[in-house]
Amino acid sequence: MTTLTRILAVAAAVVHYATPAPAAQVPAPTRGDAPVERAIGSTIESVVLYQGRAAITRVGTTDLTPGFWKLRFDGLPGSIEAETLEAKASAGAILSVDYTRREVPEGSSSPEALALDGEIRTARLGIAATEATIAGLVADGKFVEAVGIRASTDAAAAGGTAKLDLAAVDAQMLWIATQRRRLQGELASAQAQLTAQQQAAETLVSKRTALGATSGSMQSAEVLLALTEPETVTVRLSYLVTGARWEPVYSMRASPEQGMLNVEIDAMVVQGSGEPWEGVRLSLSTARPSRAARPPEVRPWFVDVVDTRRPSPAEKMPSGMATGFAVREESRAREADKAGEPIDRAAALGETLSREAVIAGSGPSVTYTIALPFDAPSDNQTFRRARIAAFTAPTRFVYQAQPAVTEGAFLRGSLANTSAFQMLPGKASVFVNADYVGAMPFDGAAPKESFDVYFGADPAVTVTRELIKREDKASGLFGGGLDSESNYRVLVGNATGREIRLELLDFRPVSRSSKVEVALSGLASPLSDDPEYLARDQAKGILRWDLRVPPTAPSSDGLPITWTVTVSRSKDVEVTPLPDR
Repeated sequence: MTTLTRILAVAAAVVHYATPAPAAQVPAPTRGDAPVERAIGSTIESVVLYQGRAAITRVGTTDLTPGFWKLRFDGLPGSIEAETLEAKASAGAILSVDYTRREVPEGSSSPEALALDGEIRTARLGIAATEATIAGLVADGKFVEAVGIRASTDAAAAGGTAKLDLAAVDAQMLWIATQRRRLQGELASAQAQLTAQQQAAETLVSKRTALGATSGSMQSAEVLLALTEPETVTVRLSYLVTGARWEPVYSMRASPEQGMLNVEIDAMVVQGSGEPWEGVRLSLSTARPSRAARPPEVRPWFVDVVDTRRPSPAEKMPSGMATGFAVREESRAREADKAGEPIDRAAALGETLSREAVIAGSGPSVTYTIALPFDAPSDNQTFRRARIAAFTAPTRFVYQAQPAVTEGAFLRGSLANTSAFQMLPGKASVFVNADYVGAMPFDGAAPKESFDVYFGADPAVTVTRELIKREDKASGLFGGGLDSESNYRVLVGNATGREIRLELLDFRPVSRSSKVEVALSGLASPLSDDPEYLARDQAKGILRWDLRVPPTAPSSDGLPITWTVTVSRSKDVEVTPLPDR
C-alpha cells in the first residue's frame, strides 16, 4: 500500500461543494484515489518587479479536511509564463502545480485570438534575439577597451624613442575612435529596438488578455495537496508575467547659496500584464530574469605587420592592427549626452512616503521594497511613481566655461551618494532652487561614490574669448627662424552678486615634430595645480584655470585672463594651419 493510499484510507471526509463550509462538515469523497476539486479565491499579495517581467505572489485561504485536494486558482492573466508556477502551503504536502487553459466553445478559437497568439510568439522571439545582440555588442565594447588599454601601455613605453611611430599612432587612434562610435551607435539602436519590441509585445498581450476574457478563455493553476489533519490552509501561488517594467528617475534640486543638493530617488512603474495591482507590497529588483544564460563567444586575436602609411579618414583600419598598436584618445571619443525627456509629474503618486524603501540582496542584484501599499492598473499607459529614497548632501558648486568651443558658463555640482541605495542609471530632472532647468541622463552611483550633476548655462555668468593679435616674427641669430605669436584674452563677468568658483578651459597647440616648438607665456593667472589635470590633460595642450571670480563691478568689463602662444620653427618648415581665432 502506497503512502498516498494510506493517507486517503484514513481521510475523514472530502466532497465537491458549492460554498465553503467548516472542515468538520464536509463529507468524504466517493473515490479514494481522485482529488476533490475546489476553486480557491485569491488576491495578489506582493509583486517583485524586474525590467520587462514581474514575479506575482497570490494568496488564498480555505478550510480543508484530511484528504486529496485539487485547489484551483482561476483568472490568471494571459501573460503568465506557465513554467514558472510555484506553490507553498501552510499545511499538508504539495504534490504538483499544473497550468490549464479552459476555453468557452463559442469564442475560444476565433481567428483574431489565434492571430494574436502567433504575433505574441513572434514578438517574444524577436525580443530574445535583440537581447542576445545587445549582449554581443557589450562584449565587443569591452574587447575594444581592453585593446586600447594594452596598446596605450605599449605606446607610452615607446614614447621619446625611435620606436614610436607617430603616423601609426595617429592611425590607431582613428581606428579606436571609429570602433567606439560604431559600437555605441549600434548599441543605442539595439536598445531602442528592444524597448520598442517590449512595448509592442506588451500591447499584444494586453489585447490578447482582453480578448480571452470576452471569449471565455480561462487560465488556471491547479495545486494538488495531500492533507492528514483538518486545517485552515493558506496557499501562496507565485509566477512570472510579462508586460511590466520600471525605471529609476531622479529629481535633483540645487541650492548653490547653501552649498547643498537634494536628491529624490523614484521608480516609474507601468504594467499591462492583464491583472491590476491593488494595495500590493511592491519590490523593485535590479536582476534580469530574462537575461541570456549563455555568455558571448571569445573572438580570435590577430597580430599583423603595421602599415606605416598614413591612411585617409575615409579608409578603414585593418582589424589586425587593433591588438598590438592603439592608444586611448579620450578627447576625440567624447560624445554629447543624450537629452532625456522630462518626466510627466502628473502621473506621480499624490503622496510623499514618510519612510524609505528597504534594501535586500547582494552581489550583482539588489531589491528595494517600497514602504507603502502600491496600486497600478493593467493598461500599459498609466505611469505610477514610487518613492525609493531621498537625501540631501553637501555639494561643491563650480562653473565650467570652455569659450573656445561653446558659449556660456555651465554650473556643475559635485557630491557623493550619501544614501545606502545603489543609484542606477536613469533619467534626472534638474532644478536650481524652484526653477526647472531640464532633463539629463544619469550614469548612476554606488553608495559613497562621487558624481557630478550639470545644471545648464547660467546667464548671470558671461565668458567671452578673443584673439587679440597674431604676428609672425623672424628669430634666431641670423634670422633663419620664424615665430608665430598669438595673444589671447578671456573676460569673465559675474552678475550673480556673490563670489563664484570658475573652471576655465582652453587649449594651446601641441607639437608632433621635433622641428616645431610651442611655448606658453604671459599668463595673467597661473594654471591649475589639480593633480588629475596635471597628470592627464596638461600634456595634451589643455589649459585650465581654477578661478575665484568676485561680483563684477558696474564699471568693469570683467576679470581678464590673458596668455600668449608662440609656435617656433625654421623658415623652410611648413606647419599645419593655426586656429584662426
